[in-house]
Amino acid sequence: MSLNKNILSNFTIETAIDPHPLTVTPEISLTEAIYRLTLPKKQQNVQVDLLIESNQGIDLKSRSSCLLVVENNQLLGILTERDIVRLIATKVQVEEMKISDVMTNKLITIVDSEIEDIYTVIDYFQQHKIRHLPVLSETKKLIGLITPSSLRNSLKSCDLLKHRQVEEVMNTDVIHGSPNLCLLDIAEKMAKYRVSCIVIVCPDQQQILYPLGIITERDIVQYQALELNFSQLTASEVMSTPLSTVSPVDSLWQAHHQMQNLRVRRLVVCGHNNKLVGIITQTSLLQNLDPIDMCGVIHTLRREIQDLQAEKIEHLHRNNSRLEKQVERLQESVNKLEQRNYEMTTINEMMEFLQVCDKIEDAHEFLAEFLKKLFPGFSSTVLLKDERNGKFKSVSCYGNLADSETLIEFSDCWALRRGQTHIASNAQPGLFCHHVAQEFQPTASMCIPLLNQGKVWGLFYLRTEFTEKISRHQKHLARTVAEQIALALYNLKLREQLKNDSIRDVLTGLFNRRYLDESLKQAINKAKRNQQPLSVIMVDVDHFKRFNDTYGHDVGDIVLRELGKFLQQKVRGYDIACRYGGEEMTLILINTPVSVAKERAESICSGVRELSLKNQDKILPSVTVSLGVACFPLDGTTGEEIVQRADRALYQAKEAGRNQVVLYED
Repeated sequence: MSLNKNILSNFTIETAIDPHPLTVTPEISLTEAIYRLTLPKKQQNVQVDLLIESNQGIDLKSRSSCLLVVENNQLLGILTERDIVRLIATKVQVEEMKISDVMTNKLITIVDSEIEDIYTVIDYFQQHKIRHLPVLSETKKLIGLITPSSLRNSLKSCDLLKHRQVEEVMNTDVIHGSPNLCLLDIAEKMAKYRVSCIVIVCPDQQQILYPLGIITERDIVQYQALELNFSQLTASEVMSTPLSTVSPVDSLWQAHHQMQNLRVRRLVVCGHNNKLVGIITQTSLLQNLDPIDMCGVIHTLRREIQDLQAEKIEHLHRNNSRLEKQVERLQESVNKLEQRNYEMTTINEMMEFLQVCDKIEDAHEFLAEFLKKLFPGFSSTVLLKDERNGKFKSVSCYGNLADSETLIEFSDCWALRRGQTHIASNAQPGLFCHHVAQEFQPTASMCIPLLNQGKVWGLFYLRTEFTEKISRHQKHLARTVAEQIALALYNLKLREQLKNDSIRDVLTGLFNRRYLDESLKQAINKAKRNQQPLSVIMVDVDHFKRFNDTYGHDVGDIVLRELGKFLQQKVRGYDIACRYGGEEMTLILINTPVSVAKERAESICSGVRELSLKNQDKILPSVTVSLGVACFPLDGTTGEEIVQRADRALYQAKEAGRNQVVLYED
């Protein structure tokens, strides 16, 4: 029962709030700001010899890893050690800048009244990937600062930490560097991989890494404050050594205790023969209290309930009422943890599905199934912006939704127009968005814009007819789901674009030469297996050089672009149209004998003659094409042979006067 009391009963979030964070005004110079970060809070005028005293001996309780920029009791921005490392890596002249020029002003903060429990704070850290969470009052005044350090130091979680090992939470993907790297390279590496430290290693002949020392963000900030030459100093000269290390089989409590004794934020994990196997940080320890990982806590709480129920029977006449209330509270805690565990597991499973999708269309059906599990009793849809008409179209939905809710105009949704979450209820029906279907008599609706780099490109929409209001937890869950969906779908969209760019010719929209080579091999192999014919048509624009010389390359590009569109219309969905090079195109016709291919080529030849080409409303002269046709297996047994012989037939068509189709003849 000690675990429950330590974590749930005795813990108060106030103990994790630093009421006196390091603050500055926006007019302070960046140089002075960096200098202040290197000093203990109570000894701002004491200089530290950084080459002698490294981070391995810093009193973390009297040092700050960030500066809060405050004016007139209002929080304006934040500058962290990671921000400073990034600036150094990009070689910014810090001497000429103020802190207001580089501070982060789009802050993630929390109002003290919104902090329900420790998990609320942990959710903020993990959801927004931050390490500093300013706490504000209802009037937006700064109350204090929560960090992983302050949160971990305030927890009395020794029982939980003692039963888990370092290898369960350590990060095995350790960013490392060699001793001869210069300090600027180290800073650039930290900024590139967004890590707080670089482990300096020495590999042996088998490329097994052995740690020698460590350089942290705080080291970089201190070296900048001393105005050291980052290009001349090497890692071996400034790294912290000897290292503080732990074993993978040590308990998290041992790691926690060692961090406190040594006053460090991270420990290198070494395995057999002192080889590097990972790194554990204060954030790693906090992850031990993640709601996803609370199955053990749930099990312990269940055991407590059983013990209390037995105790209730034994002492029925004496303390029945008190025990029943305790059982109810514990059961409520178990239910809450189980619900959170279920929700986080569902979100993780949904994200796994999204990550393995090849295109957004793959996510349409299963996405609705996951949303139905997360928001039962709601009607919901995910809409994405159609760049062609600016409307937002549903890509996945469930429940009773009207047409107005699956195809939305930008002006019909307050969330889209304001760029932030909009919640409405029937208590104030005038606040419902115009797209909300009033015929279903909604009691509440929630619209969350999907954002990327500040731009709205989608919408997550929820509506319910239940009499209960949307709870605070449901609102938080909806925001979390919306952020995860936005990130996954945008990454999926980028992957689609990158894949399309890698196989498509930008000018014509046809597949490129690399795609032709790979797809032709597969098509030939399939034709061999199925004993089917395959035809290749080579197409070349007649007198294209003369056309370019006469009208210019821009007009020549118009010809190639329109020809590409025309060829895409003339092939079937499973045929392949490619730009072979210059003004020469290639068509791969699947399961097509040479007679049919000749008819298709003749149709293309006559169709090109009839194309109407324009340049800024000015009609261009008509163009013609010459075409060569070859067929597998009649004219060759490999894709390379078929293309070469279709190309030879093409040149025969040109020599015979152009504007015609020629079949390859041996």
